[in-house]
Amino acid sequence: METHSSARERVPEKRIERRRKLLLRERFDAAETLLRPLLGKPESQNGAAFFKAMNRLHTAYPDLTPSDIEALVAAVVRSFQTRPGG
Repeated sequence: METHSSARERVPEKRIERRRKLLLRERFDAAETLLRPLLGKPESQNGAAFFKAMNRLHTAYPDLTPSDIEALVAAVVRSFQTRPGG
């Protein structure tokens, strides 16, 4: 009879960070707080609100590129849409 003790002895591999834009990850929570009044409700997620959100983030973080700002807004919207009560 063969035992599966080797499966229990495995050491979990260290996860490799796949993200390249760690600065966006660091600013996500602050961006979420900043954009909640604009995008927190599903009915307020429209083109004008997205434009205002990108404008607000650009004002708060002038060092971010337009692509970074767009990605951050998309991530915040996705978090509002997928979290319970969001």
